Amino acid sequence: MSLIKKTFNLLTSKAFWINILLIVLAWVAIIWGALSYFNSTTKHGEKIEVPTLVSDGKEYVVNIKDVETLLNGSGLEYEVLDSVYKPGLVDGTVIYQDPLPTVKSGQYVKSGRKIKLRVSKRTRNVKMPKLIDKSQRFAEALITTVGLRSKTTYVASETPGSVLKVKYRGKEMKYGEQLPINSVVELVVGRNANGELLPVPNLYGLTINEAQTRLNASVGLNLYVSCPECVSAADSAKAIINAQTPVAGEGSMVPSGATITAFATLNFVDNREVEP
Repeated sequence: MSLIKKTFNLLTSKAFWINILLIVLAWVAIIWGALSYFNSTTKHGEKIEVPTLVSDGKEYVVNIKDVETLLNGSGLEYEVLDSVYKPGLVDGTVIYQDPLPTVKSGQYVKSGRKIKLRVSKRTRNVKMPKLIDKSQRFAEALITTVGLRSKTTYVASETPGSVLKVKYRGKEMKYGEQLPINSVVELVVGRNANGELLPVPNLYGLTINEAQTRLNASVGLNLYVSCPECVSAADSAKAIINAQTPVAGEGSMVPSGATITAFATLNFVDNREVEP
């Protein structure tokens, strides 16, 4: 009976219920603090719409210069991952974003989220191939393959037809050096001391037959045409020359008997650029 009486007295005592109340309040405070910390660190319930930053290539075009303005006040940040060679776009055009815009993905993000971007660039560097002591024709074909163009200067040499030097804007280039794609390099080629020099005719935009007619007027020059798309005589008749090597231009000369290599296509687009 004494145990029951003691238990009853404990349960009916003021001190007991004060302790119970303090324990409950302590647990409430702990739970409330944990939830507050969780919400503040994870930003629970926060929803920010991801804007459209990637260009559609037509009407909606976003440049990297505009991104900071578009994100201003949104609580979002951005990071440029890299640049991708896109010669048809303005430098800095946004072509990729992660995460995708909310209007496409339906997903929202929290403040501080970093949007990763890729942007376009209109040029890229290519490596100078190994050309010294190679034949002129081999060097011209290799230059075209890596995305460069060439013009030729001839000097008297004991090794006629071989490439002696390669220059870019007057500077002698070495194997492995970098330069912008589509640049014009100068091949310094050896020739016999008594060889006659002839100007390089411009064949750009001509059909193969028209090019042959023009070369026939330059007695002593030969024509070689590469047209991978041409599978019939009709194709060859329609194909248009869109590149040649050596390139034509003021001071571009070749010795008598040289071969002009022309590249023809069935899908001709005039994409000539003014040389710097």
